[in-house]
Amino acid sequence: MALWNTKRPQHNSIDLADASARMTKAALALRLTAVKARHATADARRFTDRVESQIVNQQGAA
Repeated sequence: MALWNTKRPQHNSIDLADASARMTKAALALRLTAVKARHATADARRFTDRVESQIVNQQGAA
């Protein structure tokens, strides 16, 4: 029983370190996803503005 008690905290600390590394990796992935979404939103906004200005120019020319 004493052997099990001495090994258990070591396993727990490895599990905690692994969980911490996984959480850090997940947080970085989430941040990257947020940045990509922000860029995609900006691209979509620029595209919409460009299309709207083309429509206005075509209506003005007609």
